[in-house]
Amino acid sequence: MAMLPRIAIPASVTQGGICPPPLMAEALGHLHRSGIVVLTNAIDTQHIDVLNATVSDQAATFARDPGQHFNFGVATGNINQGPPLDRELLFHDVWMNPIVMSIVSAFLGPRPVLHYACGNTALPAAADGRQPVHSDIDFAHPQFPFSVVINIPLVDMNEANGATEVWLGSHIDTSLADQALPTRRIVPELVERRRLICPPTRCCAPRASIIIRDLRLWHAGQPNLTLKPRPMLAFVWSAAWWRGKGAIHLPLDVKPIVRAWEANMAVPIQVAARWVDGPFDQRLNSIPNAEDTSLSSSDDALLAMLSTQQPSWH
Repeated sequence: MAMLPRIAIPASVTQGGICPPPLMAEALGHLHRSGIVVLTNAIDTQHIDVLNATVSDQAATFARDPGQHFNFGVATGNINQGPPLDRELLFHDVWMNPIVMSIVSAFLGPRPVLHYACGNTALPAAADGRQPVHSDIDFAHPQFPFSVVINIPLVDMNEANGATEVWLGSHIDTSLADQALPTRRIVPELVERRRLICPPTRCCAPRASIIIRDLRLWHAGQPNLTLKPRPMLAFVWSAAWWRGKGAIHLPLDVKPIVRAWEANMAVPIQVAARWVDGPFDQRLNSIPNAEDTSLSSSDDALLAMLSTQQPSWH
């Protein structure tokens, strides 16, 4: 079994907010080769614990909603649930972690765009409640980096509470042709072929870690066999040239905070936002298959070009 790439961030780097070149090079190497890297000690644990208290309480309420959507069916216990959007809970080291943004900008190119802010919570489930191996992509896409997911576990994430199964290196030679739509499952024959090359591993990570994952990487949610929710936030960043469709619904009163992020980050970034003035439901950011939660491009010509290209291994 391949080892999950990890980098322990020194406290001095976390506090200073500047990504030194050796750390940058190591992280980029893991992303290009494995498609994922875990950065430990990346966030203030007090911020994580405050968020977890709020999100875990909300999870119990959402789970009782008869209209609640479960990813890959109710048996998985896996629901979409994003970060709270109260002004006092928009922690800079969670949304705009400077170490992570330096790596993301180097990986995707200048002025990456935040198109999606949500997450998933694994509620207690039976042992057979795993997801199929899949990709988060349901559109023709490039064979090189164009988008990443930033996952932030709000509790220690381990095999017992549903640490995600990840297929290291699967991003390198995958395309839309590998998937069965609309479920996005990877064709079983290809899964077994990949297993012989590099079996999957579990993305175990302590709280206050940040996981950077290439959007193309194969993965599968696993059942939470404990009695407590396992929340994990998800922020999707795309290259500026991708011209992503998605936009995050945000309450109007946090606009000054977001605009300050855009103006003052050492690495220039953009946030695709839809400002909501008045009553606000944060679940707008977790509606599956909606235009504003799409990870696809708004550039029809780009998508048409990509749809005509097949990698040489097909």
